[in-house]
Amino acid sequence: MTANKKSLGIFIAIAAAIIHGCWPIATRAVYADGGNATFMIIASTFARALSLCLFCFLLRKPIFQTRRDIKLAATGGFFQTLSIICLFGSLLYLPGPVAIIVLYTHTLMLLFFMAWRREIKLNALIVLTTLAALIGLSFAVDIWHPQKISLIGLCLALISAIATMSRLYVYGHQTQTRDPAIIGAETFLFTALFALPVVLFSAPHLPATFGGIGWAILGCAVLAIGTFGMFYGIAFIGSFQYSLISKLEPLFTALFSAVLIHEVLHSSQYVGMALLMSSLVLYQYGAGKKQGKAALPLAAVES
Repeated sequence: MTANKKSLGIFIAIAAAIIHGCWPIATRAVYADGGNATFMIIASTFARALSLCLFCFLLRKPIFQTRRDIKLAATGGFFQTLSIICLFGSLLYLPGPVAIIVLYTHTLMLLFFMAWRREIKLNALIVLTTLAALIGLSFAVDIWHPQKISLIGLCLALISAIATMSRLYVYGHQTQTRDPAIIGAETFLFTALFALPVVLFSAPHLPATFGGIGWAILGCAVLAIGTFGMFYGIAFIGSFQYSLISKLEPLFTALFSAVLIHEVLHSSQYVGMALLMSSLVLYQYGAGKKQGKAALPLAAVES
């Protein structure tokens, strides 16, 4: 991997985190205006599928060229749908911060799974920075106070985390040999199809006013744009590093909430943000130093 490609991948991953950070604020506004989770699940998955397919059509990127492509897309779409529905379901039983922390354990899961597959070599730096990022996130989302915990909610959030880990791992391998936009288009066509049955459990409710509809459109737009960033970011820096950087999403959500809707953040949340960002910077510094050392001639390394 060239340094320029890696730098571009990191930039894309951070940009995707910033964009995705707007999504919870938009959904909150939709819910306040009478919309519900079913409506947002259906609208957002169709928006992501449509934008990716339109992009492939305009750039003449053919999709579903082989039966294997269909099979992989169906598998990816299943795990994508599972992660979305279980996360939304967990929020019915758990406070948002608890659901977020359980969801973002997918980075640790991915780390140890890839180590087991011998695709990543574990060392103190990678383990400690990954743990520090998760701890920093827990303070950033303000989880360290008494919370009402539901076993059902925890199970749903854990299933969402496992499904997220699974799909990121698969995307990481797929994007090494195929165009990221094509993979995204194929996957989200199946995701949109698999998401439709949620209407059997709860009918979709549109927002009551044009303001709420505007928030819904904004939410779908930022999620669609962020999805491009996800697939291209994974293609450039791999699934684990993308997963690690994606922890910035709740951080930006908290900052946007403070700026846009004047939520008051505690000092411990700012400490958590600093710890999260510091751990990501330390990981990038250590990974870059290791890569630079590996690129030196053997004689230079030994000296």
